[in-house]
Amino acid sequence: MSHTQDGSELLTGPGAGGLLRSAVGNSGGVLHSWQLDHVDHRPGRSTKALYRTQVSWPELDGPQAPAREELFGASAHIGEREKNLYVAEQTLVMTDGDINVRVWRYPHDPWLPMLPQVCYPDIVGRTLHDLGVSLGPDPSEPIAIDVVSYRPGRRAVLRASQDAAAVYLKVMQPHRSGEIVERHQRLLSAGVPVPEVIAHHQGLVVLAELPGRPLARAVIDEGVDSCRAEDLVALLDRLPASMYGLSLRPPWTDSVEFYAGIVASAVPALGPRLDALVREIREGLAAIEQRIDMRPHDVVHGDFYEAQVFVQDGRVVGLLDIDTVGPGRRADDLACLLAHLSVLADYGNAGRIDRGMQQRVEDAIRTWHETFQERVDPVELALRSAGVVLSLATGPHRQQEAAWEAATEAIVRVAEEWVAAARYAERQRIDRAAAAQPAMPAPGRP
Repeated sequence: MSHTQDGSELLTGPGAGGLLRSAVGNSGGVLHSWQLDHVDHRPGRSTKALYRTQVSWPELDGPQAPAREELFGASAHIGEREKNLYVAEQTLVMTDGDINVRVWRYPHDPWLPMLPQVCYPDIVGRTLHDLGVSLGPDPSEPIAIDVVSYRPGRRAVLRASQDAAAVYLKVMQPHRSGEIVERHQRLLSAGVPVPEVIAHHQGLVVLAELPGRPLARAVIDEGVDSCRAEDLVALLDRLPASMYGLSLRPPWTDSVEFYAGIVASAVPALGPRLDALVREIREGLAAIEQRIDMRPHDVVHGDFYEAQVFVQDGRVVGLLDIDTVGPGRRADDLACLLAHLSVLADYGNAGRIDRGMQQRVEDAIRTWHETFQERVDPVELALRSAGVVLSLATGPHRQQEAAWEAATEAIVRVAEEWVAAARYAERQRIDRAAAAQPAMPAPGRP
């Protein structure tokens, strides 16, 4: 069935069609076409994939009914029992040696049992009503559902709206929701502007809508005027010290070999450049550790980038996705933002954003970078930015972007630019240190 231990070749290659055909046929449907939409690949361990398909259901819709779009998910993993599997009844399981493949029709994700309860307009109202949530005065009014994101087997975020009112529905594996609710409550008590938890149930957290708009949109429109760098740092500094006792958030740079392996698996020609990147990041951080304390002294967000921050009238007014808050280094959060913005700015070179947008994002990077360097070690900041960018290089293939190979190479190039920035910052540091040394007396003079 598969030539790779993690099933990636099967789930991303032509053989996926046979899996989908079996799953659709097992449910009484006919598969007309399919396209890989998203893939999460953990080399040597597991693969999860999402497909957009055209399927007809003769028994349900009649033999002449046209095909309709359906999402199907699939997972492949090695031998060991799958963890946190909650609802397996509506999945088809196939086995080939040590590889187990599971296929399901969205929204019946076996790891996210609450997803079917919130993704249909005619069902979500009842779910919200049972949780005591009302979007408007008339509960019989239709509720619009927009899927913000869906990572098979991991999480989904949906927006439910009725007239002008809206809430966000965060779906996750049930064992995680209690922890997420507690984190929101602790952060709100500390004055951090995270969304209010309106209701929750095992595997579902209902969140209020934040004011303002994402920094991701504001920085494209307003550039550096979207908010002050000092306010971004201050937002992170408001994360309460009481959360230092949570699980350590490992730096992105701890996993550079892992991310490089994923990228090299997708685009083997990038292998030598990826090896060089990993080596320079590793050696650079090791050198920094010889001169400063690199232990995790701060409470960090853990995934701090422009889509997680909300701004309004030049002020920071909200912070999203606090699942990863815990001990870490402030340089990691600041590097995460710079890394994401630098990839966004590079979209201009591929025509994905216009030149004006690119210029505004680049201006923001330049200005905010200067402020961030005053707070954390400049060399560390640049190297950790390179590490985050390298993690983002897995995205084009995972999300099956158009021309994903070229997009991947472009992101690797951005990572190389951050490594070059680290070299420059190190030279500046050495020059400043040399200039600060007292002048040696001339030979023969007291």
